[in-house]
Amino acid sequence: MQPLDGPFGWIPTLAATVNYMFIFGASNSYGVFSTYYLNDRFAGTSAATLSWIGSLITISMFSLNVVTGALADSQGYRATAYIGTVLCTAAYILASFSSKVWQLMLTQGILFGIGASFLLAPSNSIAPQWFGRHRGLASGVAMAGSSLGGLWFTAATQAAMDHLGFAWTLRILGITTFVVTGIMNLFYFQRVPAQPRKRIFELQVARRLTFWLIALGLLTAYTGHWAVVFYVGTAARQLGGSLQDGSRLLLVLNAGNVVGRILAGFIADRFGSINTLVLSLLLTAALELPLWMLACSLAQLYVLCVLYGLVSSTFISLNPVIVAAHFSSSPLSSVMGMTNLFSGLGGLLGNLSQGAIFDAYGKHMHLTGTIIFSGVSILVSAVVALALRAHLIRSGTNRRFVQKI
Repeated sequence: MQPLDGPFGWIPTLAATVNYMFIFGASNSYGVFSTYYLNDRFAGTSAATLSWIGSLITISMFSLNVVTGALADSQGYRATAYIGTVLCTAAYILASFSSKVWQLMLTQGILFGIGASFLLAPSNSIAPQWFGRHRGLASGVAMAGSSLGGLWFTAATQAAMDHLGFAWTLRILGITTFVVTGIMNLFYFQRVPAQPRKRIFELQVARRLTFWLIALGLLTAYTGHWAVVFYVGTAARQLGGSLQDGSRLLLVLNAGNVVGRILAGFIADRFGSINTLVLSLLLTAALELPLWMLACSLAQLYVLCVLYGLVSSTFISLNPVIVAAHFSSSPLSSVMGMTNLFSGLGGLLGNLSQGAIFDAYGKHMHLTGTIIFSGVSILVSAVVALALRAHLIRSGTNRRFVQKI
């Protein structure tokens, strides 16, 4: 078995970085499609209805991760990832022939989400498997790929939509996904070999309060997380901006996320992953509630996206680090799949609630109702993270309040 923290571990970690670009690039850049659907292709269709497409990506990806995580642990990371490559490619190609919202829900939403779940299971676990002392940094580097994907997908999607149209944009994304992730999957070397398993759920994990606090924190964080990603383009339009302005705001947001996730991993290795999580969630809520609600110009939206990108989404990159640290005796992909079930539920609750709030109040309050709902959800997640920290301190041997945890 290869040693922890060795240079070889960076090979599968960097492969995961690239695959994360394609797993989360679709959802992180969905604001481009969302703005196009809401204002052009399906103008007159409610935001709540259109939000189902983006919601179904998240719900399918995270909810099915319970099964795909167990499959990755038992059948191997590489085989699981290749199933994801095929399904994601098929989703893009089929979506390119879709002309109705329900067809996009099935293809761009559900089918892509299922494929992404097969890619996500091994990608979530590969870096923590190879690193100990530098686990936070390695996970941050791997998950920075999701924001890099947001950068690339946002720019590429908007450019392709402008020059090639809706259908060929999706076909090009499908072909690119097939080629690139197919190559990256070859580098998914496992440090711990796959082992046959008889059950999907790790029942002993579900008996621990630590698991339920992590799950509740993810549920509430994901409930509020996607508001900026999905609606900042609409906010730009309400302030007189164009579709291109919305895309540029998403680029800035994802650029901030790249730096923020790597920085969060670096800080977590030195000061503790839970401490870093609490700080980032508090800062996210503090930024979103006043800054977005009071934004009255495109310049202020750019400031929001820079700062929000730096401090938000760290709960996504730190989750594998926290799970690996506190459930080290359990199969990592399986436990990650169990926690991600609550991420999917949070995505469902958040996206549908935000869409309904926008439909009810968007024309009169702009996005104020959506912003308040999102910010309060993230603030609740910060409180849950504080409760997790307190629980871990009480159950440990070192009960000092100020400590690395």
